[in-house]
Amino acid sequence: MNWQYGIEEAGKLIAARELSVVEYVSSVLDRLAETEPEVSAWARVDREGALAAAQQADREISAGHHRGPLHGIPFGVKDVIDTAGLPTEGGSKAYAGRTPTRDAATVRTLRENGAILLGKTVTHEIAYGQNFPPTRNPWDPSRYPGGSSAGSGVAVAVGSAPGCLGTDTSGSVRNPASVNGVVGMRPTTGLIDGAGVMNLSEQLDQVGPIARSAVDCALLLQGMVKTRAGLGPEDLAEAVRRPLHRPRVGVDFAAWEEWGVSAEVQATIKEAVGVLAATGAEIVDVSLPDLSLALPVTLVLCLADAVRLHGPALSDRPEEFESGTRVMLELGCAVTEEHVTLARRARAHLRERIRTTFLDAGLTALVSPTLSGIPPRLDDLSTDLTRESNETDLSSALLLLAPANVCGLPGLSVPGGFANGFPAGLHLLGRPFEDLALLRLAQHYETAAARPAQATLRSGR
Repeated sequence: MNWQYGIEEAGKLIAARELSVVEYVSSVLDRLAETEPEVSAWARVDREGALAAAQQADREISAGHHRGPLHGIPFGVKDVIDTAGLPTEGGSKAYAGRTPTRDAATVRTLRENGAILLGKTVTHEIAYGQNFPPTRNPWDPSRYPGGSSAGSGVAVAVGSAPGCLGTDTSGSVRNPASVNGVVGMRPTTGLIDGAGVMNLSEQLDQVGPIARSAVDCALLLQGMVKTRAGLGPEDLAEAVRRPLHRPRVGVDFAAWEEWGVSAEVQATIKEAVGVLAATGAEIVDVSLPDLSLALPVTLVLCLADAVRLHGPALSDRPEEFESGTRVMLELGCAVTEEHVTLARRARAHLRERIRTTFLDAGLTALVSPTLSGIPPRLDDLSTDLTRESNETDLSSALLLLAPANVCGLPGLSVPGGFANGFPAGLHLLGRPFEDLALLRLAQHYETAAARPAQATLRSGR
């Protein structure tokens, strides 16, 4: 049962030589084999490579060469993030067999810190969210598992990895974190080196960590960067636990109704806001109707970028793309330079509006639900990104999550309770390069809520 250890706990046991890396990695791989037939979170597993790396890690630690809190910690990466010698296919037949010769910058840095790659997790095709991959929601296999980093969120939820990487174009790390009852973070734009990623939109994409708690998420994030900008001291776990002095949290309750947040989710997240208030956070009413601009801005920028990046493959192999993905790529051909220019102007306006709101109200974070409803049934799910608000449309996720991407801000989803028996995420939006403050607020909430960071699945798995 060693697979149950999270990143911090396993790291401490490994450093103290109370748990061997081989024992830990073997247990995680066994858990992966046990759960995979039910959830299909993994596109490819490198069991042999992971065990060889675990043996090497044990040798290094025995010789006194301990690289830090991630040494010996296994992780998975979304199948749009390059891994040397291991195919990165973006969940698409159009890229079948594509095998990079170099690791993405984040993977390389994690390996340098001693982390051990398990393999590649399932993604929606090229991270566009338009198809239905095999990954299943462990709370109810008939429901949406999150996307587009579906496999990463599910793998962490069921324990087939203590942490994973995803990419977030308009919520694709925070969305599956919310749906699966774990923690997912989109770091500030520029904090993470995005080299070696099969992007959907270079203007919006950001690699981010998914883990079981805010502290584990922080450790994974710290292991992804070479500099400590915005992350503070070497012992980030200790920094994240440092008490906050009366954080100010902005909430626009009126917007939740406007964005179509279900009554059940509203009630759950209002209770979570109440937990923050009871522990000393000051709740500040704010009004940010301009956040609705994030949806059209995201669509225009993403459509234009996606066809530029994937247009050559579409021209060469159109039949190898899923129909929904192909339609979105073809739609991108209709986006003009004038559309992009207008979207960028709207983005600049939105950035300034959020910046002044943070400054005028002295906010630590803006708080909202991560998603508007519980995960819809797959039979009811619409991948339409153009409608304004509907619990079963992916467009509803854009309304709540896209502002972080459009404005380059850190955004984080932490388990905020349950709505109709399913996890509901509490979303925190922070100031640029104040990622540590956002993680501290998330950890502060986890402690105050006295809620396990990783919810126990109803099935008992």
